[in-house]
Amino acid sequence: MKQILTEEIFSAPQWMRIICCVFGLALLLMGVSLLMMKDLPQEIFVVIPFIFVIVVSMLMYIRLKLIISDSGIHFVGGLKHHGFTWEDITRIDMCRLGKFKTPTATIYYLDRKLDIQKGVYLQQEFNRILSLLEMKVSQELFTENYQNIRRQIDPNI
Repeated sequence: MKQILTEEIFSAPQWMRIICCVFGLALLLMGVSLLMMKDLPQEIFVVIPFIFVIVVSMLMYIRLKLIISDSGIHFVGGLKHHGFTWEDITRIDMCRLGKFKTPTATIYYLDRKLDIQKGVYLQQEFNRILSLLEMKVSQELFTENYQNIRRQIDPNI
């Protein structure tokens, strides 16, 4: 087990956070302006809550942070906060999900799990997260499925 010298923070790319802020603010203004208009059809009032849900989810997305340090892993900014040490990890698995077969690493710890999806991070960041996991966790905890998908993602390992 190697030591992680500095705390590493992974979040959405800067350009994605800017886009979410701009479009979130635009959707918020559109939703408020729709609420203030008079004589709107009833169908519009059904759409307004969905607009606000989209705004809230966009603003929550830009706050997501995965913090990996020598003491453990912390995932903050979402509805569920995760914080655990390296010794709490019981198993690490990986699968491919969705139409584009996006890799998703699942860290099982205590009686909970944390999903780390490649779609949230850039390719280099996702590979760095996986290499930090492999550096700190013993190899027996990685499943065979994880090993196969990891070789497909990054043939340099």
